[in-house]
Amino acid sequence: MRPVQRSSIPLPNANERRTLFHWLKRISSYTAWKRILEYYENWTLAIENCRQLASKLNIEHSSQIRESHYIDALQGLAHFEDAILRLKRGDKRVFKYDVNGLFSMADRPRSYWENYLVRIEWREHPAVEEASTPGAIRFLDAFNDLSQVWGECSDILESEWLDDAAPFGFGDWLQDQLASMHFPSILSDVPDPEVATLVSTGHTIPYFGIWEPVEAKKSGMLSLFKKKEEPKGPFLIVGCMNYLHAGSPAPAVRYEDENESFSKPVTWRLLWEDTRYEDGSIPAEEDEYVFQKPNGATDAPSAINGTDSTMIWFETGQPAPKAGRWLPEDDLSASIAVQAGEKLPTHRGQSTRWVFASD
Repeated sequence: MRPVQRSSIPLPNANERRTLFHWLKRISSYTAWKRILEYYENWTLAIENCRQLASKLNIEHSSQIRESHYIDALQGLAHFEDAILRLKRGDKRVFKYDVNGLFSMADRPRSYWENYLVRIEWREHPAVEEASTPGAIRFLDAFNDLSQVWGECSDILESEWLDDAAPFGFGDWLQDQLASMHFPSILSDVPDPEVATLVSTGHTIPYFGIWEPVEAKKSGMLSLFKKKEEPKGPFLIVGCMNYLHAGSPAPAVRYEDENESFSKPVTWRLLWEDTRYEDGSIPAEEDEYVFQKPNGATDAPSAINGTDSTMIWFETGQPAPKAGRWLPEDDLSASIAVQAGEKLPTHRGQSTRWVFASD
């Protein structure tokens, strides 16, 4: 294990700790992810537009935006919408990488296109261009915007690899990022709980929230059945605070110097348990959150020009507002042809929500 000299580790000062605390709350907030949803919807509409244009020009099979891409995006959007609903009820498990990790599931179509566009740069695929794929410019613009807003907050999500170190170390990259962000002129103090909740690397994290690496006796969570000596503060900070996920093993802490990053086991102290939204309310401070992607913008995307600027969803039993092909939300590989005014049916004997796919 690489020895770490505390004097050589960049550590945040008091004001930088307040900044970090505010930022971690911001990128893990309902407000942040609800904003990202609007960009995801715009991207899905851009894909739908490509399919409609290709159909009108009778080039559906040669367009690089395939029907399967549209179905994948709709499935991702459905996962994202479900995640937002659960997060608004206080369910933070949507941030995890497991069966509850709806944001990670929603990211699969976006990740596919991110890799695909990289392979275009490597000349492994032809470029997605307006000439061969009508609507390509709008698609690429919407994808770029989505990827920027996703990247602004996505490090809060649990890693696919549970043995990864915590994502944030207080090195040059993070310091530069924080320096470029907008923060309130007065920041709340970082909580200093009277009773220490500690968990060491490899032990199960008991609560979602913001944790900070400290110097303390290395032990797991204090047992309810066996009395142990409780560590006393003040605790010496030995790294960068991070948002950690309940039910997963506590990660190692990440350190960065001028040339590389490395990690080591550590004891994490709970600063703030994330119980937001469990009472049905959204904290007032979220009204003041400022986001800087895409390209420094702070507002959600406006309605985009084109054929339709709204995704059309209707429930089983409701009359279809227009004729065409409709997909059941829970089985987007299936489709039905419906006439305008015809009631949308059940799917496999169950009520569902139907999304309009094409005329």
